[in-house]
Amino acid sequence: MASKTIKDITLNEKVQLLYGDGSWHLRGVPRLGIEGIELHDGPFGLVRFRDDQSLGDAKSEPSICFPGPCALAASWNTDLVAEVGKAVGSLCREANTHMILAPGLNIKRNPLCGRNFEYLSEDPLISGKMASAYVNGVQSQGVGTCIKHFACNSQESYRMVNDSIVDDRALHEIYLKGFEIAVKESHPWAVMSSYNKINGSYASDSDYLLWDTLKVNWKYDGVVMSDWGGTNDYVYSHGHGLDIEMPCFHSRKSEIKKAVKNGTLSLARVDDSAARIIRLYRRCHGDTKYTHVHEKDAHELAINAALESCVLLKNDGVLPLKSLKQTCIIGELARTPNFQGGGSSHLTPYEVESFLTSAKAIHGEDNVFFAPGYRIDGKEDEEKLSIDAVDLASRGGRVILFMGLRQNAESEGYDRESLHLPEDQISLFNQIYDVNQNIIVVLNVGAPVELPFKDKAKAILLTYLPGEGGGEAVFRLLTGAVSPSGHLAETWPSRAYDVPSFGFYPGTEMISLYRESIYVGYRYYLTAQKKVNYPFGYGLSYARFRYGDPVLSTNKLAPKKDVEVAVSVENVSNVAGKAVVQIYQEPPKGGNVFKPLRMLLGFKKIFLAPGESKIARFTVRYDDLAHWDIESSSFQVEGGDYLIQVCEDCQTVKGYAKLKVSSDKTFKSLRNEAHIYYNLPDDGFLPYDNDFEQILGRVIPVEYDRGNRPFDLNSTVGNIRNTFVGQKIHEVARRIAIGDNEETKKMMERGLEELPLRNLDMRIKPRFVPVILDLANGQYLKAFIHLIFRKKRVRDRVK
Repeated sequence: MASKTIKDITLNEKVQLLYGDGSWHLRGVPRLGIEGIELHDGPFGLVRFRDDQSLGDAKSEPSICFPGPCALAASWNTDLVAEVGKAVGSLCREANTHMILAPGLNIKRNPLCGRNFEYLSEDPLISGKMASAYVNGVQSQGVGTCIKHFACNSQESYRMVNDSIVDDRALHEIYLKGFEIAVKESHPWAVMSSYNKINGSYASDSDYLLWDTLKVNWKYDGVVMSDWGGTNDYVYSHGHGLDIEMPCFHSRKSEIKKAVKNGTLSLARVDDSAARIIRLYRRCHGDTKYTHVHEKDAHELAINAALESCVLLKNDGVLPLKSLKQTCIIGELARTPNFQGGGSSHLTPYEVESFLTSAKAIHGEDNVFFAPGYRIDGKEDEEKLSIDAVDLASRGGRVILFMGLRQNAESEGYDRESLHLPEDQISLFNQIYDVNQNIIVVLNVGAPVELPFKDKAKAILLTYLPGEGGGEAVFRLLTGAVSPSGHLAETWPSRAYDVPSFGFYPGTEMISLYRESIYVGYRYYLTAQKKVNYPFGYGLSYARFRYGDPVLSTNKLAPKKDVEVAVSVENVSNVAGKAVVQIYQEPPKGGNVFKPLRMLLGFKKIFLAPGESKIARFTVRYDDLAHWDIESSSFQVEGGDYLIQVCEDCQTVKGYAKLKVSSDKTFKSLRNEAHIYYNLPDDGFLPYDNDFEQILGRVIPVEYDRGNRPFDLNSTVGNIRNTFVGQKIHEVARRIAIGDNEETKKMMERGLEELPLRNLDMRIKPRFVPVILDLANGQYLKAFIHLIFRKKRVRDRVK
């Protein structure tokens, strides 16, 4: 139907579909009765601003705040995630929002990424399956989703100009695989391209990424839109797979029409984009019925989602607590929880339940003993807070100590500088330990941190960023109303320098080298036999489970065939709980293709009453064992004897079965050329340029100092800071800095420093951008001519 409609649309109307109408709207075709759509952010829930307000301008409209993706992935429960998606979709319908910009599938390459709380996992299978569940839930309500950021956007530093240099195997096996799963299994209505370059081309310009891979190979029929301000050259992008530029405050009509008429942009590509956009409009304005969700029910769902997402990391027999008698609560985060991250995901919740509020509601105001212990507003801590907290701990039988990162530590726009918790909290723990060793830590963070108190604490419960119902969920878990069932969807390393990308993450302003290739997260730690604090897939329960060996429907697997895997699980305790059954493949040893020791194949979460047994069933396809073959540019399977393993976590194998896999393919060995990828170092990949170039297939790009003239449109505001016009821009920015929130200010300041000059037209008229560039380059006469004659800015594609 969309293709027939295209014949009735004029070129003017088609062109206007290709760019946004302000921040949160897309135009329709009023002449034909085709309505536009409204779209908003939403990793934690609907983030809806009025008109064209955006982050920093004002608070968003109140909405339900669900646990963040970092938490939901730890639930390992696709049914639960689909239920959350369904509720978000319903809330969007109530708010007349047609599309939500979520979920994020970027791989957690390094725990320092400032936006990791918005992403799902270090593993592409978890990312893809969880994203698919969320997408299916939202879209069942007639609301579109936009999965993001496609692709290799695994850092915030210089995200708009940085070039991700990644080998083809890692690109397809790690960084694209989750997107492929989501596209093929849930058909999201839109995909958002990332800011960064990938191997020399901006994602929004990449024919290989957007057209060849996404639209042709994966047969994707939806829309590709840019991240906000994420186009390098909008005309060029439209010819290379991008459908919609977002946001847009200025008309692009004349430039795009001119490009069509002179052949720079093909009419066929414009027609393809217009057809996809019309299809999107029809989907968004379809007659899908939706299920109304009451605010109270949505809030209870947020609590239930947090219950399944919290991970019990340690328990020396102190949990669950029978009551809070002879227990003191210490830590400001117990009263003021860190329930969401910063940036575009930040929303205004209707209500936030703290642990302290929940405890007082059950036990009474006078029976709950609390001391804040520290501040979370970034101001200087008062010594009296810690003295009072230690005094309280010395008189209590048990201490529940809430620890975590301050609210400005994890945000879009900048990466974390270390894995350290605030020093005042570590000091507080040690002071309390001197007077009371019965400490239960509740850890409130969105990503891994170092745990110097790990061996001293009696128990550690990780909440991640649990949404508005996190306080109630933690109360129920600590007191045993519900058994913890969350499992880590990312590795928790012991120290920052244990991470495989340590020393070259987040990269320089110009490039980020993905030297570790496919060895991301547990793929590295397992293979290199590197000790970690807590492995991928790890999580404790009050219940105990016994696993049987996996039973295979066949012990031989041929091309285009499947094998059924059955795993028996029994609850051998007197506590009801949910088991997370994980199956992994262990590839043949000594093959020509370098591979990790173990890789996740499937997972299921099942409820078991005391003494109950169930069978978890999985289907393993032949292609699930494939790697990306460089020579054929396709996924291929290496034959040999594989192990199918059932695990409690990626390190703990509970049973296995052998599977003989046949293949007529042979593969070239790179053992001599790239030796390090066959014998992993336990100290990372920093010094191995030659090995990386062998698997990359080319030399590492040469960097140069972008802080010197001549500047171009991809130079940043920070690059021109020492010029006269650059100083003036910084002075104006400081005067008009938006918001009194420290997190927002920090993001705005960092964002300005790393903003390419090409993106200044999001705030000023486009004709002034070349004037600023000329002034920065010291070309004052040229700047005067551009200003007087009002020459329109034309974005030259800059590599």
